Amino acid sequence: MISKRFQIDEENSNKRIDIFLANNLDTISRGIVQQLIADGKVTVNGKPTKRNYLLKLSDIIEITFELQANVEDEAQDIPIDIIFENDDFFIINKNSGLTVHPGAGQKDQTLINGILHIRKEQREIPRYGLVHRLDKDTSGLMVLAKSLKSHTILTELIQAKNVQRKYYALVHGAPISGQTIDLPIGRHPKNRLLFCVKDGGREAITHFRIKKRFKNFSLLDVELETGRTHQIRVHLNYIGHPIAGDASYNKIRVWKDAIPKELEVINNLQRQALHSYSLKFHFLKKEFCFDSKIPNDLEKTMEVLEK
Repeated sequence: MISKRFQIDEENSNKRIDIFLANNLDTISRGIVQQLIADGKVTVNGKPTKRNYLLKLSDIIEITFELQANVEDEAQDIPIDIIFENDDFFIINKNSGLTVHPGAGQKDQTLINGILHIRKEQREIPRYGLVHRLDKDTSGLMVLAKSLKSHTILTELIQAKNVQRKYYALVHGAPISGQTIDLPIGRHPKNRLLFCVKDGGREAITHFRIKKRFKNFSLLDVELETGRTHQIRVHLNYIGHPIAGDASYNKIRVWKDAIPKELEVINNLQRQALHSYSLKFHFLKKEFCFDSKIPNDLEKTMEVLEK
């Protein structure tokens, strides 16, 4: 039995409840949501609702449902770099260019398709065990739950900000010093595939310090306090230091004082220069720490910038 509770913020007010729940529950479709509403499994402020109900600010939504195995997504033999595994979870070192899960834009050849190939039992777990994500072109560490119990524990750890997640980000320019960016993030008003800093968005907090300086670039050591979609990319772009190679948020192709070798190596990056290098958390009173070295493509890029 799965029970979920949501409190509606400004960004989600005035949305249909069936659309909101389908977007926030990856394990079930909109059609299943509508059936659960019809069966009285969804309440708003403690009362039954209708599928076309428009959400209001501060509404409390509760939904209860039995988890059914997802048989739609295909198991595929895709190389997955598992650096640690126990009875409760996997730690995966994801390559850049690998989408995490199937969706409207990509139905297969994802991390989840590869996981299903080596462990079919993941179908029985909410979101196949996913408790957080990395963007397709971000590399590095992820944790996936292997049971309903561990999925619940890991989800609660992340929601309580008790999972330490650190990244390396190669950015344009030279921040004067490290800082904390505490700015809300929401959907971009003109492009629904992107996000931006906006009033009424969801709380988003990013900390960073300067790891290394180059002539026109800086390597930042970034720590997430919250985990909004595209959070690091949006926050660093907002303060004027977009991530190198980020085709969605970084429009810089030529910059002041640029030299040809820098232009070439940065513009030839096939992804944003963002790598999840550290995960740390306590699970059932035991501390786990995992690290991942900077991938070769980013190392080679920085070697050119250093010359």
